[in-house]
Amino acid sequence: MAYLLARASDTIADTNEIAPVVRRQALAEFEHQMMIGGVDLDLTSCMAAEGTEKVLLTKVPLIFTTLQQLSASHRELVVEVLQKIIQGQTLDIERFELQKGVQALSDAAALDEYIYLVAGSVGEFWTKLCRLEWPNYSKIPDTELLRLGANFGKGLQLINIIRDFPVDLHGGRSYLPIPNPEAVAADPEMARADWERSRIQALQYLEEAWRYVTGIRPPRVRFACAVPLFIGIRTLYLLAQEPQIRPGIKVSRAEVRKLMLLAAFAAWFPFLESRIYRIIIR
Repeated sequence: MAYLLARASDTIADTNEIAPVVRRQALAEFEHQMMIGGVDLDLTSCMAAEGTEKVLLTKVPLIFTTLQQLSASHRELVVEVLQKIIQGQTLDIERFELQKGVQALSDAAALDEYIYLVAGSVGEFWTKLCRLEWPNYSKIPDTELLRLGANFGKGLQLINIIRDFPVDLHGGRSYLPIPNPEAVAADPEMARADWERSRIQALQYLEEAWRYVTGIRPPRVRFACAVPLFIGIRTLYLLAQEPQIRPGIKVSRAEVRKLMLLAAFAAWFPFLESRIYRIIIR
């Protein structure tokens, strides 16, 4: 349910053919109707999307109705994470689309706020959900586990930001808080120092994510967490090897298959996890 709702709100936020103020209002109404379990949400103003995304938007009232049928503990978690995601999407519109020219986030605090709202909150959501379903989910205390889960999500989102940095600049936005964004849009290498600091920060977040993986018990969940973690680490190393900041850097399918195999070994054979992690980061 959380995934469907996040995809729906993301479709609203990203339908650029629709005026920013209309999308901002639609997100506010989306959140309101979700809170009350309403079925009166009219998203026709955001129906520029075609295909499956348009179908999803037409089904949102049904999803809201079904959301009310979840247990109270699960429903509260879904609403909580969606409120944070929608807040991040709304800030995105206000900061970048209601302003002219190339815009950048103001400072490191604004970047941290954004990656927490759209991804760190998801790490918290999954952690809380798994704690409900597995009382013996982790050997790490809950408060610390939630912090690690949030940093896991923040690290993955920060990877997306630095990998897509040139593309976002071309679209008039920089999630990295850089000076002179107009000039950097013409030459992304001007922001190399800021970009590299964010790459190192992402690596530090993924070190926290590895603590998360090794601290939880269900093997299938360990595997599901280890796969994006390993791909993220390898992506960061690939980015570091590039002589220029450019788009399109990603791990090959062949290496993804290798990383999935290593993740499986790390998940089901914990005594191998340290050795496997050393392979990933070398």
